[in-house]
Amino acid sequence: MTLAGSYARALYDAVAKDAGRGAEYLKSLREALARRGHQKLFPKIFSEYQALVVREERSKVHSKVTPEQEQTRVLLELYRKLTTSHE
Repeated sequence: MTLAGSYARALYDAVAKDAGRGAEYLKSLREALARRGHQKLFPKIFSEYQALVVREERSKVHSKVTPEQEQTRVLLELYRKLTTSHE
């Protein structure tokens, strides 16, 4: 994991525990980056953080697959196999 990825993961985990303090965590992150001379990493950290958020949102959507949706998916897959194999 990159340095920016590590910062993003730490911020993501902190915000996940207490979302109400997100602005405070962000301010602390900026101060820590300034102390360590890593200010240039902030855009990359933001990108990594957004990717983590998107990943979580997608996993929530995929976890909501119902049995009917899965059955439909399997039937469509079988139908595609049958129709393409006879051409």
